[in-house]
This record gives sequence, structure tokens and C-alpha cells, in this order.
Amino acid sequence: MPEPRLNVASMKIYEILEDYQTGRLAVPEFQRDYVWRKSKAPKLLDSLYRGYPVSSILLWEADDPAITPRRNEPRALKGPTVRWLIDGQQRVMTLHRIRQGEIEVMFNPSNGGQFSLVNAANRNQRGWFCVADLWDDDRYRQISSDATESAARCLENVRRIFKEYEIPVVNMRGHNFEGAVEAFKRINTQGVRLGSNDIQSAEIAAKHSRFIAKEVLPFLEEVHGNGFDRLTIMHLFRVCAFLATPDERTRTPLRDLRRATLLEAWKRTTRATERVIGALRDRFGFVDMNVLWSGTLVVPLIIMVAMQETENKVDFDEALGWMALAAIRHRYTGSVDTALTQDLRACRRDDPIAALLKNLRDAEKGGELGAGPGDFQANLGDRGAMLAAYIACRHRGMKSFRGQAVAGQAQIDRHHIWPRRHFDSDKRHLADTVANIAFTLEEDNRSIGAEIPENYLAKIPPNVLDSQCIPNDRDLWKGDAKEEFWQERRRLLAEAFNDFVRKHLPHRKIL
Repeated sequence: MPEPRLNVASMKIYEILEDYQTGRLAVPEFQRDYVWRKSKAPKLLDSLYRGYPVSSILLWEADDPAITPRRNEPRALKGPTVRWLIDGQQRVMTLHRIRQGEIEVMFNPSNGGQFSLVNAANRNQRGWFCVADLWDDDRYRQISSDATESAARCLENVRRIFKEYEIPVVNMRGHNFEGAVEAFKRINTQGVRLGSNDIQSAEIAAKHSRFIAKEVLPFLEEVHGNGFDRLTIMHLFRVCAFLATPDERTRTPLRDLRRATLLEAWKRTTRATERVIGALRDRFGFVDMNVLWSGTLVVPLIIMVAMQETENKVDFDEALGWMALAAIRHRYTGSVDTALTQDLRACRRDDPIAALLKNLRDAEKGGELGAGPGDFQANLGDRGAMLAAYIACRHRGMKSFRGQAVAGQAQIDRHHIWPRRHFDSDKRHLADTVANIAFTLEEDNRSIGAEIPENYLAKIPPNVLDSQCIPNDRDLWKGDAKEEFWQERRRLLAEAFNDFVRKHLPHRKIL
């Protein structure tokens, strides 16, 4: 192998994008995901338009045909002609997506030139031009012929970005695969530091080629496509590492496992994850993670299912009962890693539910694990209380105000029972309490609008109100009884939640 060295040159933006689009420049498996927000696209173009530096990009030249790209589009060419993008992916992919029209950026020549994401105000407004159109020769000729002389000069300057702007390029030559991974780990891109998931993915890719690209990313894309987008690669890695070495006291990094062990543990991870997602859909009606906010909360469930899989005796009732208690007791809102490590250790016990419940009791210093009215006194930022309120209403049969089933619907609205509009601006935050929220469908919110409870609750059947843990006492629906209404609803939510827990954990001492 030749001695590692760096070659510094420069490339015009259009050359970089052509190489990327044709596969001569590719993203390696160990790279991070595309993480830039669309709002960065206009700022990047503005810097290029004004001739400001946007930093160099780092490429790695390798003649190893076995190297795996992270994504299939654009498809990497086979053979030694490919250069791998180590640093600069976010900028290159952003420019590529702008050029393809996937990120719509508009340009206005006035006031020195302005770039903006497309919106309702500028989409069809005279004086604003789509940047992707300016890259197309035919569209550009049409646009510039209709523009004023000063505007045409500005439009030409935008085109000049792609034709003439040069970016410094550092080529790594003679470095092996491990060296390229190490270079990636040491570099920060535009101030966005590498997270632990990026680093661990890179380390695994360095040891187990094709595992991330061929096994992990497709499954993660499927999980996220099914609505469980808060279940991250790190959550699945924790499960996989546990299943690979279930009897060890300390975590073994996935990169240090034998490939056969890793693949077997990953298969168990995916099977158990699919079963848990299915149970959450069937038992709670979750079609996404809008209410089920925490991927961490799901990790012990996946592990328990995987551990019991060989015996074919998964007790979903107890597992979901524990999850409800972990939510109301805010198990993973503090020192998340510490709490999760303790709970994964509990999953190794002969009776994991008992050990998990003990962890909750220890965290509560021996207090009761069930819910009290005070647990629903929080504002809407308390995600554990919101999930517990959903579970309580789901347990009561949760129907929309028109009598339709709510659970299992793709769009569940949070309805303010006392509309925010009826509070003075300085007291509007009082409406944003968990006890003031019902889980309904969009048409309920539209039909009720800002109507007061005294009027619209009277039109709703009592059994529907019961399903939302809403008091049937009409005196509590009046404008001067808000506090009394919320107090009674907190009691009803706690009662329904505790009834759910009793039925799911009938042989455990909870309350």
C-alpha cells in the first residue's frame, strides 16, 4: 500500500455535483445520515453568492471494490474510480437537492439578492425565481429574457455560483479503511458535532462492512416509515448488544463481536421490535409516536420479548403495565442512560417484571407506583403524564365526541376542553394542562371551535364523556368551575389509569 498522503486541490461546484450525481463521488457506509435542516439551504447559497468561504471538503480515494455506500441513490460506480466523501456530505447533498428541486429555494434579485425557502408568499410572486430553474439552461434563457437588466445580472451571478465557485478539496490517498473511518470520527462538519450514534455506526462499519448499509438502515427506514420514528439506531443497538451477550454484566461494543454473533443478535432484535410495534398498535392503538414520545421506553419491551421468544410465552400485559408505570413515574426523563442500564440489568433476572418494578420503587424511594390526581396536574410539556392520560382514556374505550373510535387513527388531535381563547392572554397557559386535554379527531376540533364546555358537552352522550374521563356533572361545565372541573377530571384519569395497571399486573403489589 502506498504511503498515506494528502493532496490539496480545488473543484468547481458543478464538477462536485456531477461526480456525486453520476456515482463517481459517493457517501461511504460509515458516514452519518443527512441531518441538515432545510433552513440551512438558503444560508449556504447566500454565502456562495457573496463569495464567502464555506470550508473545504475531504475525499478519500480507495481502490477497494468491496467498500459499501451508505445509500443507493445516487448509485456509486463500481471500481477504483469512486472517491468517498468523508467530510462535506451535508453541503454536497444540500446543493444536490436544491439543484434537483427536492429542496425548493427561491431567489429575489432586489436588495442585493435574497434567498428563501419556498412558501405561500413567494411561490408565485413576481420577482422571485426558483433556483433550480436557474440551473436549467432553457428555463434560465426564458427567465432572463423577461427580467430587467439589473435583475438579469443578479440571476447570472446565481448561475455563476455553480459554474465558477471553487471549493478546496483535500484528497486522502493511500489511507486504509480504518484510517478513513478514524478521519471521519475526528472531524466536525459545519459545527454539527458527531453524536454517539454516528461514532458507533462508523466503528461498526469499520469492523463489519455492509452491516449498517444492508441490515440496519433498511430496517430503520421501515420502522420510521411505519410511524415509529423516535425509535433510533442507538435504541436498536442497545437491544442488539444485550441479546448478543445476555449473561455479561458489562456492555460489549457491537464492533467487538464476531460477525455471526452480531447478525444473529440483529435478527432477534428486528423480530422482537416488529412484535412490540404490533402489540403497541393492537393494545394501545398507536400508529405513530405522537403520544408514545420515548424510544427508550420501548427498549426493555423489545428485550423482554426477544428473551421470551424461544419459550413462546411473551406476557405483553405485564410488559405494557410496566411501561405505563414507567411513563407516569418519568423513568427516562432524568439520567436516561443510568436508568436504562439499571433496567437492562433487571431484564436479565428470572422475573424481569419484578426487577423492573423494584427499580421504579427504588427511584420513588418506596412510594406507590400508581397514579394520583396530582400526577395529571402538569402542563402539556410533561410527556409522561400525557401518555398516562392517553392510556387512562384508552382503557375507558376512548371515543371521539361524535362517537367514533379514536385509538388506531392516524391523526389524533389534542382538544382543549376549555378553549384557550376564553383565557386572558396572560393566563392562557392555564389552559395547557393535561387535565384540560381530550384525545379526539380533527373533525371534532373543527366543529367545536371555541365553543364553551357548557354548550357543547351537553350535546355529547354520557358514555362518550366517560370514555374521555370527562365529568358528567353539568355544574362543572360552567365558566366559574374550571378548577373544580380539572380537579375532578384528574381524579377520573388517575382512577382509570390505576384500573388499567391492576388489570395488566394483577399479581404484583402496585397500589
